[in-house]
This record gives sequence, structure tokens and C-alpha cells, in this order.
Amino acid sequence: MKGTKKGIVLAFFLATVQVGAAAAEPSYLLYPAAPAIFRYDTNRYDLIGTDQEKFDPGYAIGNEMLWDRIEGRVPVEIYRAPQLMGFEATTGTSEFVVDRNEFDIVVDGFGPEPRTLGNLCLRFWPQQAQSSAILSVDGETTDRLTMPLPAIEVMTPVADGFYADTRTVHFSWVGTTSIQIIAFSDKNADGAFEGIPLFRIVARDGTVPVAPATWGQVKALYR
Repeated sequence: MKGTKKGIVLAFFLATVQVGAAAAEPSYLLYPAAPAIFRYDTNRYDLIGTDQEKFDPGYAIGNEMLWDRIEGRVPVEIYRAPQLMGFEATTGTSEFVVDRNEFDIVVDGFGPEPRTLGNLCLRFWPQQAQSSAILSVDGETTDRLTMPLPAIEVMTPVADGFYADTRTVHFSWVGTTSIQIIAFSDKNADGAFEGIPLFRIVARDGTVPVAPATWGQVKALYR
């Protein structure tokens, strides 16, 4: 696989853009340790085929690979998802889609330098706002939709000068057809997240048909 350039400042280190706010809570890379499709934001990523100059077979899934045209590189952080099955286009937030209601969530501190991810939280949004969803995290049932996590010390070198360490939790649920999940830094300790996350997991119960949400409905979840 081709390397990436040392010193690239990755977009998920930055606060998510929030109109009218001085600063937004930063969101982080997370992915399921399960078979998943990556829905890529067409505002940022391109899908490259075998007939294109940038194509690198080392990153191919089938005959396609993903390219970050803003950074001008292969988005290797997305390829860290251990069971990435393919790509679909969307607009807005990029997301890993998994069709099961039990899997490991991996929060990944991948980046160009050592650092500490503090004030770390997972946030869950059941599809039906009034549903009686029952969540389980690491075997403990909870009715909390914001789950604090211990800090991650990111210090392990990986390729081309990047660093990565992860934290994994086992997650399952019943009582709703799908759940959206993000990881964020709760800087003001109110358990809320403002803005639109750069990455999220959309987990769907594979036994229940799921109707697609509009982008307006998705944005409304984060207000």
C-alpha cells in the first residue's frame, strides 16, 4: 500500500463546523468491528476505478478504492475498519453501516502525532425517538444515551509517521430498527453534541426493514 504524507492534519481532529457557535465539540473516528459498508460524503471523497491514475490495488475493494480529494491522499483511517466490505455514495456525514444489533465499537485515535483523547463519550440515537430501546454496553444494560469512556492515550507509531491507539466496547440493543452512534469529546461536560459529526456508525437490525432517512431528518438528530 502506498504511504501517506507525514504531518497531514486530519479533519476529524477539528471541531465539527457549527454555524453561529464559537467552537463545537470535536468528533472522532469510530467504526464497527463487523462487516460494514462505508457511505462516503461526496463533498469530500471520490471513488477511484482501475482505469484511473490514482488507483492503487493495495486499497481496492473489488475494483474500486476511496480517495480524499481535499487532502489529496488515500484516507487510510477509513481502511482501518477491520471488515470493510465496500462503498456507497451519500451527502453530508460519512458513516459505517452495519446490519446487526450486536458488535464491537472501535474508537480510533489515528492521527499524525501522539495525543490524549479526553472527555470522551459515545452518543446513541435510536431511530424512533420515543422507542423503548434497551442498550447494552460491555454486558451492562443501560438507558443512558450518552456513555462516558476513559481517555485514550494515542502513542503507538504506525505507517508513515502516524500514531494510533483504540478503545473497544461491546454493544448490543433491542427495541428499535436502527441506532446511530458517534464518538465525541464532551468539553463542556453537558453530555450533548452540537454540530454534525464527521464520522458515525449506523447500525441496523438486519431482521427489520429500514426506511432511509432524509438529510433533514439526520441533521435534526444533532440539534
